[in-house]
Amino acid sequence: MKGGLELRAQIKRIQSDIETINSFNATPGNGITRATFSPEYQAAINYVKKELEKIGARTAICRGGNIRGRLAGSGQDSRAIMMGSHLDTVAHGGEFDGVVGVVTALEVARIFAEDKIPHQRPVDVVVFAEEEGSRFGRGLLGSSVWTGLLETEQLSSIKDNRGVSYLEAMELAGLADTDNSRLKSPNLGAMLEVHIEQGAVLEKRGCQIGVVKAIAGIRQLNITVKGTADHAGTTPMEDRFDPLQAAARIIIEVDQIARDAGPNAVATVGRITCDPAQVNVIPGLVNFSVDVRDSNRPVLQSTVSKINQAVKNICDERGLVFEIVELSEAEPVTLSTSIVDLMEENAKRIGVNPYKMISGAGHDTALLAELTEAGMIFIPSRDGLSHCPQEYSRLDDIALGCEILLATATQLAS
Repeated sequence: MKGGLELRAQIKRIQSDIETINSFNATPGNGITRATFSPEYQAAINYVKKELEKIGARTAICRGGNIRGRLAGSGQDSRAIMMGSHLDTVAHGGEFDGVVGVVTALEVARIFAEDKIPHQRPVDVVVFAEEEGSRFGRGLLGSSVWTGLLETEQLSSIKDNRGVSYLEAMELAGLADTDNSRLKSPNLGAMLEVHIEQGAVLEKRGCQIGVVKAIAGIRQLNITVKGTADHAGTTPMEDRFDPLQAAARIIIEVDQIARDAGPNAVATVGRITCDPAQVNVIPGLVNFSVDVRDSNRPVLQSTVSKINQAVKNICDERGLVFEIVELSEAEPVTLSTSIVDLMEENAKRIGVNPYKMISGAGHDTALLAELTEAGMIFIPSRDGLSHCPQEYSRLDDIALGCEILLATATQLAS
């Protein structure tokens, strides 16, 4: 019970779905590892497909290895109301990232079918492939293909660390397209996603539900600094061309540039390698990543520009060669005001006062928002932890998010 209203979402059924999906795991006892197109991923996908087929949904494998289950609408309006998320994980990740969005969408579809909720428009449940980018090094890959940002032909050149291409892995997993059509704006009425926050804002505010009003843009850079490998003992300090020293200065600058950019700007250096990595050798080459995010496009562009300039200045001062490659780019997205308002109203109807917020994490919904109206519901993350075994969200909060999703989907599909 919440606010005197009986919730239609069944907590025990949601819990069972979460537990079943997470039983498909390559690293039991050490977090959840479910790489895209792995045997564990296949098993999780098959479970969701079977559950959808039980309620009469027509399932299809769509462009890029994405899965869709559809409850046909009764009217002429073919613009589907799409709900869902992803089932791939980072290595040794948590039980809730992505899974919450899939199981709440599945639960809403069940309620539509069981309660015979009238809907003019089709109601879709979707599972996007390779959202995390953990296997193939590029996030939002499945949704990028489905929306036409990437062509299917390009998938043969996108490979994992074993040299297996996305296209090959998709085919080996039995997830080659049965429906090769693209998602297009005329065929979509809305995209709705429930997701864990992956931060501590809601918990700190004591809020059970967040309604996302915008999703931060992302720029991911790969920076290489080249110097001269040399003997650690015989090369005087003034004669060194040390790329690791330069990289250290750059990393400090990246941090300060982000701090100066504004309250929503963040920048992270999450990976660094040097060669040769030996205790008695000055490195000859250093490579590191930079992830920059902000919900304001001009601020994001300015932050990246300042980082690029800092790299140039620091390397030029030391006589070093550098290269900056942009790995990925996602524009900041403002979600549909009408859907944000609708979600807020539906939350208040069940006695929840939601917090409107910005998502610092990237989501498939950000790409879908370029094609249709989109909305997201956030569930609190305990201690703000995510992408780790300690990731946790309360079932009661998940059920509330599911209830808001149900109300919103019902209104939009009718």
